[in-house]
Amino acid sequence: MREPELNPKILSFLKEKLHEKISEKTIPSAISRIRGANPSLTLNAAAEVLASKYGSSVQKFFNDRDRDTFKTIKIEKIGIKTSNPRERHKIIIIAKYDSDDKMLKAHLEEINETYTFGCYTSTFILCRKVLENLLIHHVLIKKYPSNSLQHKEKYLDNRTWRFLPFNKILSNLRNSSNDFVAKRQLVERICDLAEGFKDDANNMTHSWYHLAKKSEIDEKNFQQILDFLAELEKSIP
Repeated sequence: MREPELNPKILSFLKEKLHEKISEKTIPSAISRIRGANPSLTLNAAAEVLASKYGSSVQKFFNDRDRDTFKTIKIEKIGIKTSNPRERHKIIIIAKYDSDDKMLKAHLEEINETYTFGCYTSTFILCRKVLENLLIHHVLIKKYPSNSLQHKEKYLDNRTWRFLPFNKILSNLRNSSNDFVAKRQLVERICDLAEGFKDDANNMTHSWYHLAKKSEIDEKNFQQILDFLAELEKSIP
Protein backbone atom coordinates (compact mmCIF):
# COMPACT_ATOMS: atom_id res chain seq x y z
CA MET A 1 0.00 0.00 0.00
CA ARG A 2 1.32 3.44 -0.91
CA GLU A 3 2.61 5.49 2.01
CA PRO A 4 0.28 8.49 2.63
CA GLU A 5 1.86 11.81 1.74
CA LEU A 6 2.46 14.65 4.17
CA ASN A 7 -0.70 16.68 4.75
CA PRO A 8 -0.16 20.05 2.95
CA LYS A 9 -1.95 21.82 5.82
CA ILE A 10 0.68 20.50 8.23
CA LEU A 11 3.52 21.73 6.03
CA SER A 12 1.94 25.20 5.72
CA PHE A 13 1.34 25.32 9.48
CA LEU A 14 4.96 24.42 10.28
CA LYS A 15 6.35 26.98 7.82
CA GLU A 16 4.24 29.68 9.44
CA LYS A 17 4.92 28.70 13.06
CA LEU A 18 8.59 27.79 12.84
CA HIS A 19 9.88 30.35 10.33
CA GLU A 20 11.99 32.13 12.97
CA LYS A 21 13.44 28.87 14.30
CA ILE A 22 14.14 26.80 11.21
CA SER A 23 14.39 27.59 7.51
CA GLU A 24 11.15 26.58 5.78
CA LYS A 25 13.20 24.99 2.99
CA THR A 26 14.60 22.42 5.43
CA ILE A 27 11.30 21.42 7.08
CA PRO A 28 10.37 18.64 4.58
CA SER A 29 13.87 17.09 4.75
CA ALA A 30 13.83 17.23 8.57
CA ILE A 31 10.49 15.40 8.62
CA SER A 32 11.81 12.79 6.18
CA ARG A 33 14.86 12.15 8.38
CA ILE A 34 12.66 11.63 11.43
CA ARG A 35 10.45 9.29 9.41
CA GLY A 36 13.53 7.40 8.15
CA ALA A 37 14.79 6.89 11.68
CA ASN A 38 11.33 5.78 12.86
CA PRO A 39 9.66 3.77 10.04
CA SER A 40 6.56 3.02 12.11
CA LEU A 41 5.56 6.69 11.98
CA THR A 42 3.49 8.28 9.25
CA LEU A 43 4.92 11.45 7.75
CA ASN A 44 2.28 13.44 9.61
CA ALA A 45 3.31 11.83 12.90
CA ALA A 46 6.96 12.56 12.08
CA ALA A 47 5.96 16.19 11.53
CA GLU A 48 4.52 16.22 15.07
CA VAL A 49 7.89 15.12 16.41
CA LEU A 50 9.52 18.07 14.66
CA ALA A 51 6.81 20.46 15.86
CA SER A 52 7.17 19.19 19.45
CA LYS A 53 10.91 19.89 19.35
CA TYR A 54 10.09 23.56 18.82
CA GLY A 55 7.19 23.78 21.28
CA SER A 56 4.38 23.42 18.77
CA SER A 57 1.95 20.71 17.64
CA VAL A 58 0.20 19.56 14.47
CA GLN A 59 -1.99 16.87 16.03
CA LYS A 60 -5.15 18.79 15.12
CA PHE A 61 -4.47 17.69 11.53
CA PHE A 62 -4.05 13.98 12.43
CA ASN A 63 -6.17 11.15 11.06
CA ASP A 64 -6.69 7.89 12.96
CA ARG A 65 -3.60 6.22 11.53
CA ASP A 66 -1.41 9.19 12.47
CA ARG A 67 -2.69 9.01 16.06
CA ASP A 68 -2.10 5.26 16.26
CA THR A 69 1.49 5.43 15.03
CA PHE A 70 2.30 8.44 17.16
CA LYS A 71 1.27 6.53 20.29
CA THR A 72 4.04 4.00 19.63
CA ILE A 73 6.89 6.42 20.25
CA LYS A 74 8.16 8.69 22.98
CA ILE A 75 9.22 12.11 21.81
CA GLU A 76 11.91 12.56 24.42
CA LYS A 77 13.75 9.49 23.10
CA ILE A 78 13.80 10.60 19.48
CA GLY A 79 16.94 12.40 18.39
CA ILE A 80 16.61 14.73 15.45
CA LYS A 81 19.94 14.51 13.69
CA THR A 82 20.84 16.91 10.96
CA SER A 83 23.82 17.80 8.86
CA ASN A 84 22.38 21.24 8.21
CA PRO A 85 23.70 23.79 10.75
CA ARG A 86 20.75 26.12 10.03
CA GLU A 87 18.54 23.69 11.95
CA ARG A 88 20.73 23.91 15.05
CA HIS A 89 21.20 27.67 15.23
CA LYS A 90 18.89 30.48 16.14
CA ILE A 91 18.85 32.79 13.14
CA ILE A 92 19.86 36.36 13.99
CA ILE A 93 17.30 38.76 12.54
CA ILE A 94 18.96 41.91 11.18
CA ALA A 95 16.42 42.54 8.42
CA LYS A 96 12.64 42.40 8.43
CA TYR A 97 10.02 44.21 6.34
CA ASP A 98 6.26 43.83 6.42
CA SER A 99 5.33 42.82 2.88
CA ASP A 100 3.46 40.17 0.92
CA ASP A 101 6.23 40.13 -1.67
CA LYS A 102 7.50 36.52 -1.63
CA MET A 103 10.80 37.34 -3.31
CA LEU A 104 11.47 40.14 -0.83
CA LYS A 105 10.78 37.74 2.05
CA ALA A 106 13.14 35.17 0.54
CA HIS A 107 15.92 37.73 0.17
CA LEU A 108 15.47 38.97 3.73
CA GLU A 109 15.60 35.39 5.01
CA GLU A 110 18.85 34.87 3.12
CA ILE A 111 20.29 38.10 4.55
CA ASN A 112 19.54 36.92 8.08
CA GLU A 113 20.99 33.46 7.41
CA THR A 114 24.21 34.69 5.80
CA TYR A 115 24.72 37.15 8.68
CA THR A 116 24.10 34.44 11.28
CA PHE A 117 26.70 32.15 9.71
CA GLY A 118 29.32 34.85 9.20
CA CYS A 119 29.03 35.22 5.41
CA TYR A 120 29.32 38.98 5.69
CA THR A 121 30.28 39.83 2.10
CA SER A 122 27.21 37.96 0.88
CA THR A 123 25.12 39.75 3.51
CA PHE A 124 26.37 43.16 2.41
CA ILE A 125 25.72 42.55 -1.29
CA LEU A 126 22.25 41.16 -0.55
CA CYS A 127 21.43 44.23 1.58
CA ARG A 128 22.36 46.45 -1.36
CA LYS A 129 20.21 44.31 -3.68
CA VAL A 130 17.19 44.57 -1.38
CA LEU A 131 17.64 48.33 -0.95
CA GLU A 132 17.84 48.87 -4.68
CA ASN A 133 14.66 46.91 -5.34
CA LEU A 134 12.74 48.54 -2.49
CA LEU A 135 13.67 52.01 -3.74
CA ILE A 136 12.59 51.16 -7.29
CA HIS A 137 9.48 49.02 -6.78
CA HIS A 138 8.14 50.14 -3.41
CA VAL A 139 8.94 53.86 -3.64
CA LEU A 140 9.70 55.31 -7.09
CA ILE A 141 7.32 53.22 -9.21
CA LYS A 142 4.61 53.60 -6.58
CA LYS A 143 5.12 57.37 -6.40
CA TYR A 144 5.70 57.82 -10.14
CA PRO A 145 3.62 55.29 -12.15
CA SER A 146 4.91 54.56 -15.62
CA ASN A 147 2.23 56.59 -17.38
CA SER A 148 4.64 59.29 -18.53
CA LEU A 149 8.19 59.46 -19.83
CA GLN A 150 9.10 61.94 -17.11
CA HIS A 151 8.06 59.41 -14.48
CA LYS A 152 9.86 56.51 -16.14
CA GLU A 153 13.11 58.44 -16.38
CA LYS A 154 13.36 58.48 -12.61
CA TYR A 155 14.07 54.74 -12.58
CA LEU A 156 14.45 53.53 -16.19
CA ASP A 157 17.10 54.09 -18.84
CA ASN A 158 14.98 55.19 -21.81
CA ARG A 159 17.54 53.77 -24.27
CA THR A 160 17.73 50.24 -22.90
CA TRP A 161 14.52 50.16 -20.80
CA ARG A 162 16.51 48.67 -17.97
CA PHE A 163 16.43 49.98 -14.44
CA LEU A 164 18.98 52.67 -13.67
CA PRO A 165 22.05 51.85 -11.54
CA PHE A 166 21.83 52.24 -7.78
CA ASN A 167 23.76 55.52 -7.63
CA LYS A 168 21.43 57.11 -10.20
CA ILE A 169 18.35 55.80 -8.38
CA LEU A 170 19.56 57.44 -5.17
CA SER A 171 20.36 60.68 -6.98
CA ASN A 172 16.94 60.84 -8.64
CA LEU A 173 15.15 60.10 -5.37
CA ARG A 174 17.09 62.80 -3.54
CA ASN A 175 16.38 65.33 -6.30
CA SER A 176 12.68 64.47 -6.06
CA SER A 177 12.45 64.80 -2.28
CA ASN A 178 10.25 67.91 -2.48
CA ASP A 179 7.57 65.82 -4.21
CA PHE A 180 7.12 63.88 -0.97
CA VAL A 181 6.11 67.09 0.86
CA ALA A 182 5.90 66.24 4.60
CA LYS A 183 8.20 63.25 4.11
CA ARG A 184 10.94 65.25 2.38
CA GLN A 185 13.37 64.96 5.29
CA LEU A 186 12.65 61.25 5.59
CA VAL A 187 13.54 60.79 1.92
CA GLU A 188 16.79 62.68 2.40
CA ARG A 189 17.66 60.61 5.48
CA ILE A 190 17.03 57.37 3.58
CA CYS A 191 19.32 58.54 0.80
CA ASP A 192 22.03 59.50 3.29
CA LEU A 193 21.92 56.08 4.95
CA ALA A 194 21.65 54.14 1.68
CA GLU A 195 24.76 55.89 0.34
CA GLY A 196 26.78 53.61 2.61
CA PHE A 197 25.83 50.63 0.45
CA LYS A 198 26.54 52.35 -2.88
CA ASP A 199 30.31 52.24 -3.28
CA ASP A 200 31.12 49.59 -0.67
CA ALA A 201 28.85 47.00 -2.27
CA ASN A 202 30.37 47.74 -5.68
CA ASN A 203 33.84 47.19 -4.25
CA MET A 204 32.83 43.91 -2.65
CA THR A 205 31.27 42.72 -5.88
CA HIS A 206 34.14 43.64 -8.18
CA SER A 207 37.26 43.65 -5.98
CA TRP A 208 39.03 40.36 -5.27
CA TYR A 209 40.57 41.84 -2.12
CA HIS A 210 37.55 43.30 -0.35
CA LEU A 211 35.81 40.98 2.11
CA ALA A 212 33.20 42.46 4.43
CA LYS A 213 33.55 42.39 8.20
CA LYS A 214 30.69 42.11 10.70
CA SER A 215 31.35 45.67 11.87
CA GLU A 216 30.88 47.00 8.33
CA ILE A 217 27.33 45.64 8.33
CA ASP A 218 26.47 46.56 11.90
CA GLU A 219 27.51 50.18 11.48
CA LYS A 220 25.20 50.60 8.48
CA ASN A 221 22.11 49.88 10.65
CA PHE A 222 20.29 48.20 7.79
CA GLN A 223 17.10 47.63 9.79
CA GLN A 224 16.74 51.36 10.42
CA ILE A 225 16.85 52.00 6.67
CA LEU A 226 14.17 49.34 6.17
CA ASP A 227 12.01 50.92 8.88
CA PHE A 228 12.33 54.34 7.23
CA LEU A 229 11.48 52.85 3.83
CA ALA A 230 8.41 51.14 5.27
CA GLU A 231 7.26 54.45 6.73
CA LEU A 232 7.82 56.19 3.40
CA GLU A 233 6.04 53.49 1.42
CA LYS A 234 2.97 53.71 3.67
CA SER A 235 2.78 57.47 3.08
CA ILE A 236 2.53 57.07 -0.72
CA PRO A 237 -1.15 56.95 -1.83
